[in-house]
Amino acid sequence: MDNDEPTRPDTTVIEVPQWQGSSSATAHRLRAGARLLADLLPTADRMSVDVADGAGATALTGNALRIRAALERSGGRFAVTLGGDCGVELEPIAAAARRYGDRLAVVWFDAHGDLNTPASSPSGAFHGMVLRTLLGDGPADLVPDRPLKPGQVVLAGVRDLDPAEHEYATAAGIPVVGDPEALVEAVGDASAVYVHIDLDVLDPSVFRSVGSPAPGGLTPDRLLAMVRALARRFEMAGLGITEYEPARPEDQDLLADLVGPIADACRSSVVDLVERRARAAWPAEFVEERAGWLLRHTSDVRRRRSNSAVPPPTGAEPAVRDVERFYRERSRPVIVQIPTGFENVDALLEHRGYRLEAPVAVLTAFTEDVVAATEDAAARVRIGESPEAWLPVFTELDGHADSVAVGRQVISRIATPAGFAAAVQDGRPAGMGLFVADTGWAGAFCMAVHPERRRQGLGAAVLGAGARWAARQGAHRMYLQVEMDNDAAWRLYEKVGFTRSYGYHYRIAP
Repeated sequence: MDNDEPTRPDTTVIEVPQWQGSSSATAHRLRAGARLLADLLPTADRMSVDVADGAGATALTGNALRIRAALERSGGRFAVTLGGDCGVELEPIAAAARRYGDRLAVVWFDAHGDLNTPASSPSGAFHGMVLRTLLGDGPADLVPDRPLKPGQVVLAGVRDLDPAEHEYATAAGIPVVGDPEALVEAVGDASAVYVHIDLDVLDPSVFRSVGSPAPGGLTPDRLLAMVRALARRFEMAGLGITEYEPARPEDQDLLADLVGPIADACRSSVVDLVERRARAAWPAEFVEERAGWLLRHTSDVRRRRSNSAVPPPTGAEPAVRDVERFYRERSRPVIVQIPTGFENVDALLEHRGYRLEAPVAVLTAFTEDVVAATEDAAARVRIGESPEAWLPVFTELDGHADSVAVGRQVISRIATPAGFAAAVQDGRPAGMGLFVADTGWAGAFCMAVHPERRRQGLGAAVLGAGARWAARQGAHRMYLQVEMDNDAAWRLYEKVGFTRSYGYHYRIAP
């Protein structure tokens, strides 16, 4: 793995200048709108989809196939789809439904419901049928192989439903909400959320560059607050922003202040969800919060995660100086953990002479996928829920000077359910792993195989046992950290279903 990896974008932008699904008289502007939206996310990997030249169902079907291919090329990174008309969302949402199944919710920010069928649509335009097609009632060639269920859909900011749409939404029990608290409640117990934004959800008094404006819409601040409320609570499965028909410079200025924060909130949702759980899974002896910084210190332990600061997304020079005093008073090096999305803090520390060290990727997987991929391996591993018998295995295989202290000061203090996995061959420890469950997620830590026992499938066996234990705890998602240059570990984790979600590295003071 390349050591330049910390700067690699964790987001892919898919630009789709599709216009064929729109009924707007100015639909040709959607081409420029897709490009201008993509220009607002310059730090992401960017792919442009070549849409068909013609009109009609054939063009829409061809475009959908091209969008699916672009999603596959994204390599599992968080994808932001930028249209174009609302029809560009068909494949991204279908892909999220295949990945998350019934655990997915789709929040449809729109002035309209897009719930017509070919028979009920007044205009016959596909952008008014997209959501209904995703629910299984649309043009036959465009209905996804795994349609959504009405209980997976929430309408947000919707205020202009045709009679047939209103009848369907009412009968299906699809909620319509307009504020952050009601939105989070309506999404309920879903695990992941796909956010679709048709820009006509905004009130035309502040934003007019759409083809079908409707009065009574959301303010930009309200829209951002609703997306952020979702991102704080749920894993974001994807984001789509559509129907921009650039007509006024002031509307482009508004989007310049809105699109980036919306994308940042969505792409950082997994960072927040995982890091919060990882801190609990690897507890520090002493934790203090100062000016938004989380300061961690564990005596006798030399691991970076046990003795480093976690910053807020933005950090000021005076706060950094206070962090430095905290660690130097304890005769410890000043170490800061920098996750994806914290570029401002990273630049500040680099300016102060902090060196970059230990780039790490955080991989996530669906527990059921890891179970399936390790079906023949896990039987060789025992897993218990008490650390006493496992700690000698850890001390032997971990092989660091502070292993005993880590067992005493960190592992023995884990408060959430933990599974201690060990593989023993010829009476000697051969492999190990630590699994910690926390409200739907389970982290894998301390993965190790004795050097003489490598390339025998023990790593997969340990992961398989941990995944089965995690499933029994109700954890449908798993995460782990892997150093960028650990090629053997990368191959194993990718083979059993883990993909990169984000990264972090450390900055160490001179």
